[in-house]
Amino acid sequence: MTNLELKNQVKERIDLVNNTYLLEEILNLLDFESEDNEIFVIPNEHLQELDKSVEQMKSGKTISNDLVNLKVQKWLSR
Repeated sequence: MTNLELKNQVKERIDLVNNTYLLEEILNLLDFESEDNEIFVIPNEHLQELDKSVEQMKSGKTISNDLVNLKVQKWLSR
């Protein structure tokens, strides 16, 4: 499929979308792709939380993804 065909197909599908959230996400994706490789700087608050998470992981304060999924399923079934 050529670029022109792909563009036309995307335009047609976007015209059918009525979900605001999805349209915003599409716009964000397009904006992200068109940026000039701007370097994302992680805010200090996030870095502090990441450091905290790494320390928790090193000290064994973790749970498996399977256990998290079980807890979520249990919570959703209430």
